[in-house]
Amino acid sequence: MRADESEGIDVQAGVTRRVVGLRRKRAESAQLRGLVDDPDMVAVRIESQRRLITRGMWFFLTLGLGFTTAGVQDFLAGPRTAADPLWWAAWLAEPMLAGILITLLAFESEVLHRGVAVDSRWVERLKRTLLGSTLFMNVWPTLAPLWTPGVRFEFGNFAVHLVVPLVVFMVAEVMPVIQQRMNQAVTDAYRRAGTAPTPAPAPVPAASRPSPAASATGTRLRLPDPIRDAVKAKADQVAAQGRALTADDVRQAVRVPADLADRIVAEVHAHNGHSFT
Repeated sequence: MRADESEGIDVQAGVTRRVVGLRRKRAESAQLRGLVDDPDMVAVRIESQRRLITRGMWFFLTLGLGFTTAGVQDFLAGPRTAADPLWWAAWLAEPMLAGILITLLAFESEVLHRGVAVDSRWVERLKRTLLGSTLFMNVWPTLAPLWTPGVRFEFGNFAVHLVVPLVVFMVAEVMPVIQQRMNQAVTDAYRRAGTAPTPAPAPVPAASRPSPAASATGTRLRLPDPIRDAVKAKADQVAAQGRALTADDVRQAVRVPADLADRIVAEVHAHNGHSFT
């Protein structure tokens, strides 16, 4: 057998090497589209981006808090010199406030990432008190030249001590929103696919594992109405032809990932072709 025949090339029928190559690319594209649209893959991409964004926000938030430390120390130390123990103790005030703030933000971000709302006024009050005190202690020393004779007021110094604490404050407000929105994006991806994100099951001893049929009947898929109606219509059509529904039949009726099509087929077979929710 010639190589052309083994590859399905028939020049007289118009099936050239280019046609065969394009068919292969189309098949590959169909497989890639199924993977790209798969909600688990979407969740992996979003989680990767969430970690990258969160690390960046934490890094720059720490830099901002490091800058404000000098302003707080200047406010608390005043005219004292390094020979005074209070001059050194003043350096500890902002790290203490920043440490509490970072711990609070870590808690808020984590629970929001898990889909739990932080409905406590004291959490918000504590966060605003920490950030407000940092803002005040950074800005106040830069305003002293306004009422000190012979000292020139530096607007640039005032602006940077005002802007940096404000940016730190806004970053602290935005970080929980980032966690919540990205978590919602993952949930929406599963909802569009007609599935729900579930945690990985705990290992089960082989002796107590249910059969595939029992697993299929244990839960029912919750599909959007258009997908459910299209699958029901296709199942009725296939039943009229006297054969069982397959994953290819499902994917002809609706555009769903291959694994979801398999689950739909298993669900239909498990319930003897009856409708599912």
